[in-house]
Amino acid sequence: MKKLMQAALLMLAALMPVHSAAQEQTVGLVLSGGGAKGAAHLGVIKALEENEIPIDYIAGTSIGAIVGSLYAIGYTPDEMLRLFLSDEFGYWQSGRVEDEYVYYFKQPDPSPDFMRFAVDLSDSLQIIPNLLPQSLINPIQMNQAFMALYAPSTAKSGWDFDHLFVPFRCVSSDIYHKKAVVWRNGDLSQAVRASMTFPFFFKPIWKDGVPLFDGGIYNNFPVDVIKAEFNPDFIFGSSVAGTPNPSADLMKQIEPMVMRGTEYDISEEDGMMIQFQFPDVNLLDFPRAKELMDEGYRRTLGMIDSIRQRVTRRVPLSEVNARRRAYRASLPKLMFKNIYVTGVTGAQRRYVEEQLHRDINGEFSMEEFKRAYFKMLSNSKIKEIIPQAVYNRKNLNFDLYLDVRINEEVEVSIGGNISSHQANQLYLGLNYQILSGSAIDLHADFQMGNLFSGIAVSG
Repeated sequence: MKKLMQAALLMLAALMPVHSAAQEQTVGLVLSGGGAKGAAHLGVIKALEENEIPIDYIAGTSIGAIVGSLYAIGYTPDEMLRLFLSDEFGYWQSGRVEDEYVYYFKQPDPSPDFMRFAVDLSDSLQIIPNLLPQSLINPIQMNQAFMALYAPSTAKSGWDFDHLFVPFRCVSSDIYHKKAVVWRNGDLSQAVRASMTFPFFFKPIWKDGVPLFDGGIYNNFPVDVIKAEFNPDFIFGSSVAGTPNPSADLMKQIEPMVMRGTEYDISEEDGMMIQFQFPDVNLLDFPRAKELMDEGYRRTLGMIDSIRQRVTRRVPLSEVNARRRAYRASLPKLMFKNIYVTGVTGAQRRYVEEQLHRDINGEFSMEEFKRAYFKMLSNSKIKEIIPQAVYNRKNLNFDLYLDVRINEEVEVSIGGNISSHQANQLYLGLNYQILSGSAIDLHADFQMGNLFSGIAVSG
């Protein structure tokens, strides 16, 4: 009787559908931080795709978060390379404004000052020296560019990173509580900005009242994150982190000071990894992206047979591209209608809204916003504009939220001319901007010296 039951169970098992390991196998890709060296990640992805190795999940830190998020919103490796080499990307990483968006009539007249400071009228005892910037790179470009880049995918995902083209995670650092912060939902542009906010170079991204910085400070290679969040059957890691050669270059000195100890390792049981060393590449050496991508591609091809032995599931590149095209075609168009402005008075809010020119349907495009954005920021009364696009599913367009930071300061300039002859001159300048229904500049110049003394007032 016992043998009969065993035979029956064996027959039943044989009749059940078979699910092979290859069918069920999932693959996660982990990308480290490392600045421009992360362009090597593009070559890694390209080699995996061309050899039909699936990428089911992706996690990254800093440049790994940028590359990972772009892949997660449907960019191909070649498209990412074109972005890194574009003039537009150069403007983002330098904070410079394109000539077509520069409003010269808003530039202040030249003056002989050699020192400036500001007196905050909201606190007359507070003097703010303008000797050093808050960050080495002005965030004026990234504030608007990252919104435009990520808002459609944030909208489609419903603020859930599991619902992107590829499920995605990234890491930033909370230096006040000394811990890594994992982003799994929210505004994708804010998540990526926080993960890549290298101290001193970029201003921090604030979340829940806490400033967040580059994820590499606490977790520059988030293998543990992809395991905890997705538990893939196989993990492939690409690390471009490495200590640069000793150098007098400020960027190469800051990197090892900021980055804490991270274990760049994937156990044989969990998967495989590739380690790159680019000691002569700076954090912002993106003009070398093609060279770095080619090296990533070449190195990955060199170990592709070993990867294929571990990953038996295949996904043709044609299938990936078809899914990618379908995903991108489904993204909502970035058109705005409702505007919500915070941080300003009622009159200032009307001034901001009047800068945006709408079409016959009462909407305006990202290009129209971009022109108004740079025009408003050319007025030094406006310190910063932080935009956020939130999809309105009822109207099928985006609501635009603008957090406007106003300067309530009198700028004081001191300068002049010191000479061994009788041509000494002292200069004092006072400047204040008024922003209500319109923008008005009030300026006073005081000059005293042996050759000339006078007062000039303009507005």
